[in-house]
Amino acid sequence: MNRFISAVLLMLAALLPGYGFAVTEIPAVVVSAARTEQSTLTTPASITVITREDIEAGGARHITEVLRGQGGVQINDLYGDGSRATVDLRGFGETAASNTLVLVDGRRLNNPDIASPDLNSIALQDVERIEMLQGSAGVLFGDQAVGGVINIITRKPGALRHALKLSAGSYNTVQLHAMTSQALDNGINYLLSVDARESDNYRDHNEASYVNGLGKLGYDYTTGSVFGELQYINDELNTPGTLFADEVIENRRQVSPVFANDFSNAETAIARLGLVQQIGDHWSFEGELTGRDTNGEFRLSSVIAAETEVSSQDRRVLEFTPRVIGVVPGLNDTLLTLGLDVVASDYRLSSRFGDQSNDQSQGSLYAQAVIPASEVLDVTLGLRYAEVVNDLQDTGMFAIFPDGIRIEDDVTVGTFGLAIRADQNWRVLFRADQNYRFAKVDEYLQPVFTPTFTPEILKTQQGLSVETGVEWQAGGNNARLMIYQLDIDDEIAYDPVNFANINLDQTRRKGVISSGYWQQSNKLGYTASYTFTDAEVLRGAFAGKDIPLVAMHSLLLGSDYQLTDKWQLYGELFAISDRVFAGDFNNVLGRLPGYGLVNLKAAYEYNDFSLSARINNLFNKAYSDVGQLSYDPATFVEREAFFTSPGINLMLTAAWQFR
Repeated sequence: MNRFISAVLLMLAALLPGYGFAVTEIPAVVVSAARTEQSTLTTPASITVITREDIEAGGARHITEVLRGQGGVQINDLYGDGSRATVDLRGFGETAASNTLVLVDGRRLNNPDIASPDLNSIALQDVERIEMLQGSAGVLFGDQAVGGVINIITRKPGALRHALKLSAGSYNTVQLHAMTSQALDNGINYLLSVDARESDNYRDHNEASYVNGLGKLGYDYTTGSVFGELQYINDELNTPGTLFADEVIENRRQVSPVFANDFSNAETAIARLGLVQQIGDHWSFEGELTGRDTNGEFRLSSVIAAETEVSSQDRRVLEFTPRVIGVVPGLNDTLLTLGLDVVASDYRLSSRFGDQSNDQSQGSLYAQAVIPASEVLDVTLGLRYAEVVNDLQDTGMFAIFPDGIRIEDDVTVGTFGLAIRADQNWRVLFRADQNYRFAKVDEYLQPVFTPTFTPEILKTQQGLSVETGVEWQAGGNNARLMIYQLDIDDEIAYDPVNFANINLDQTRRKGVISSGYWQQSNKLGYTASYTFTDAEVLRGAFAGKDIPLVAMHSLLLGSDYQLTDKWQLYGELFAISDRVFAGDFNNVLGRLPGYGLVNLKAAYEYNDFSLSARINNLFNKAYSDVGQLSYDPATFVEREAFFTSPGINLMLTAAWQFR
């Protein structure tokens, strides 16, 4: 409690006049507050928006570099290139990929299994803005929206535009992005984009090859619009595994011989149709139908023995998300969102141990109302009912459900919030939101066994998030302070000691998020954010222990300077405190050390041409973004294992636009 109070006081002191903290000003239009475009923000959710201008100013190479250091965000990146990274909101550590919902134009990027969302499937040059809804959003977005929602909004076609971007840098990295788009006068619009990347990466045996092609075709008419899109992704990656401390000292870039032949390759095809249709003066219908098909092959060794067989993993996901949004004049222009979410997943895994399959279907109904109670007060109420059906079966010597089994569950969650507009500059927020997470399709197949050798079926994870805060903005300056508590029952986690997925009895996360921006002059601006997170298990075998891989403190300080009308400089300092190693729920090992990094960027622009250089880890800090509990094959003693992160690295980029 004392740590929590101290963090609150630190935040209040940090927000005194004369100091600027980075949060991007909320633009005129956001989507994540009501699952439709809104011209004003009336809901009590704290939404941070990173604009296209912010992305270009920082010179980030991929989505995770944009998000790292933002208030309330922790990035866990295995290899430092964003290819196997997770975004963590509210302190979930190694299960962040299942508790932070990532969307692309409202489409779920999260997988039905525990694999992390592929953040590199969105080329950064195709992104218009990124909306981060901080905190639980169980009513509006449903399953996995526990810590928050990241909604990546892609660019829409406008006037004829062609773009070409070439990058080259450390570790023999080469990247190309090309795009053409146009909105024609007859209502037809199109976008074609290709992104390709080759790199040896920092670690030995970590070569990567990535190709991402996207095509969109749309038609706008008087009362609505319709669109279709196709995307193809080919992702090939050699995976070097972890290193023990003595191996890190010897050579932090090496690959242990046991992992020297491991890899993870996947092909993904995505097709999507969408419709927006006005219904009268006050209502509209919006809906999308999405199909995603991923076929993967991998070789994954353990520290005990190298794997020689190739395994396959296939997932097929069909998603249907119709909704109606309307304003009710008779109810003081109350904004209503009524919707249906349906997700059907077909998962198959084949390995030397046998085959696993799970056909999972989820269906849910939801409603949210934003009620203008007065000129300064908006009240939000909402409710969602969701159900899930799993048909599981596995084969092989370790089969748990060889005859198959059906597992069903349902859950109901609600939300209540207040947004008070004190004046044109200040907003006061309060929100209580229930959340849930159904077990993933592959989590059921690695359960705990009772003394009678009966598998325990995982329970649905459920929680309650309560948060309050203030937001201020005036011109280009803005600041935000949020305080929250998130309590979860039956949190789903993996216990590496018993090699099983388990339900923790009860967990709690308390935190403070502060961020803002101060424009000192038309040439110089300062940005900063600080996040305090206290995540622990309250009850059960791990009572009083910290949640693994969650940092209590993180800090970002940055500055942008317009040197001339053509030259722009940007610098940032990012720091994060130490963490418990992943899997160490008993907190018996040492702690993964914290670290601080300095990144710099310089850019030159002349008409439609730009040239930039970005240096990451300027002082060549030796650090690891991720570490986990592992077994020493020589002694079978639990030890700390590290995914070592890149040292100093450079990326040069040249970009052209043709209009």
